[in-house]
Amino acid sequence: MVNLAQLTPDTTADLFAQLTQLRRHLHKHAEVTWKEFQTQATIKAFLLEHAQIPEENISVCATTGLVVNIYGPTPADTPTPNGLKCIAFRGDMDALAMTERNPHLEYESVNVGAAHMCGHDGHVTSLVGFAILLQRVRHLLPPHTSVRLLFQPAEEGGFGAVKMIEGGCLDGVDEIYGYHNGPFPLGSVAVRGGPMMAHAAFFSITVSGPGGHGSAPHQTQDPVLAAGHIIVAVQSIMSRSVSAQESAVISITQVHGGEADNVIPSKVTLSGTIRDFSPEVFATIEARLRAIVEHTAAAYGTVGAVTIHDSYPVTVNAHAQASIVTDVVAAAYGPEKVSSLGLPVSGSEDFSYYLQKIPGAFYFVGTKEHNYEPTAADVSNPCCGQKPQNRGLHSDTYDFNDDILPITARLFLELAQHRLGCTLYSKADMELISK
Repeated sequence: MVNLAQLTPDTTADLFAQLTQLRRHLHKHAEVTWKEFQTQATIKAFLLEHAQIPEENISVCATTGLVVNIYGPTPADTPTPNGLKCIAFRGDMDALAMTERNPHLEYESVNVGAAHMCGHDGHVTSLVGFAILLQRVRHLLPPHTSVRLLFQPAEEGGFGAVKMIEGGCLDGVDEIYGYHNGPFPLGSVAVRGGPMMAHAAFFSITVSGPGGHGSAPHQTQDPVLAAGHIIVAVQSIMSRSVSAQESAVISITQVHGGEADNVIPSKVTLSGTIRDFSPEVFATIEARLRAIVEHTAAAYGTVGAVTIHDSYPVTVNAHAQASIVTDVVAAAYGPEKVSSLGLPVSGSEDFSYYLQKIPGAFYFVGTKEHNYEPTAADVSNPCCGQKPQNRGLHSDTYDFNDDILPITARLFLELAQHRLGCTLYSKADMELISK
């Protein structure tokens, strides 16, 4: 257990060294959506040993998640204060269903088809570090207040936030905050009020025809030809059907058809994703996509059909809480360290469901060193020579940047004391934490 009886450069260095070990352990033993049982057990054991949080304050939620409560004092002769009583912070736990390609890392995932290529191992570790630092000063929280930590499973398409909410994780919570690492300059924070991340939907297209011999296309109808024209036509939706003042992305990411070089197949399938920031824009995209598929396919004598699966809604930050994040970062690190440039982004997040229920804010913390952009050579031989590690999310050569763990833990602390109106650590101690 790290001794934090008094914060010193040595004790804080020891803390973040242990947190780095935890993060890399989680990385090595990555678990995908709804399979995070060992991750859950590891987090709980670490909180019990290193944060010394009583076991009764740690409860299972959404099967593989955890809800952790850290309580301020509750003197019987002190009335419950007006204002905020409980602030929540969230860290997502699951890995992506993909295989890592970082053989130079000693902690490369050992689980085939499971890899922390989105940095959730780092998000969890930030929350654990916050828990350790907060638990030791819980007596400084205002009477009858608390901080709730949400270790959430299944963010990667599993609607884990929905299950956590159904499990009561927001009961009694006034505000919620969370962050995601991102390829912004190292140590910078990106945040804004309003839309922060996109609504996501996924589509599949089938183009069907009778098929036939590759030597006699005139004797059949060719779904490959129709699919090619559909691919091109879909790219006209944004340029010709959506206002230039709006923003959205339509990407066809998979094309499948055929089994032999001399056979025109009877079916071609396409699939991809839609990202937008407005229900009206999405409705336009959906209508145009269906029309293009059906009519383009018909023009080539084939039949086209579209299936759309809706996913996470737009992540919308409350303006007041986003401004609070901005103010907290500016006070801690300087106004040059916080910006809204590059926002909103077209990724999606189930943190959106929390923000539909209560006020809060979601923000990015930058992990990219020296504006590094990976090249094709780096991808084929990652981290060769002195090249920095790839920080681009969802790449199979990505890794979370441990250098931001002190920053993310400090920002959670700063937000907690700001929102609950207390001083948990002096400015000098805060600087020791994030030095």
